[in-house]
Amino acid sequence: MKRLVAALVILAAIIGAGIAEAVYVDGTFGELEERIAALETAIKDPGDDALDEVKSLTAWWENKRGKLELFTWSPDMRAFSVALAETEGSLECGDDKNALSKCQSLLTMAENLRDLLDFNAADII
Repeated sequence: MKRLVAALVILAAIIGAGIAEAVYVDGTFGELEERIAALETAIKDPGDDALDEVKSLTAWWENKRGKLELFTWSPDMRAFSVALAETEGSLECGDDKNALSKCQSLLTMAENLRDLLDFNAADII
């Protein structure tokens, strides 16, 4: 009986950790997509300072990436950091068109990362 209780406690802890991870990943990537959309809007509007926006996004992402890498790892998360740096470089050079195309790449990479890190039925099969 004690083994059964111990097994159920361990199972509950594993399921709880899995749910917490899924919620955290989903929330992080939801906010990431909103921040990328705000960056895209800032690039399109000459009155906004898109460079400050991308620097803020980069700092936020590096903080979140560090936390995500505590329980999951993907080389694509590091590639996302590189793509953010490329976007920042484009903005520093005044190449808004390239920065806008990078935003689309960032959105696609964010969707792919979310699908890769989040739990879905395909993971079981």
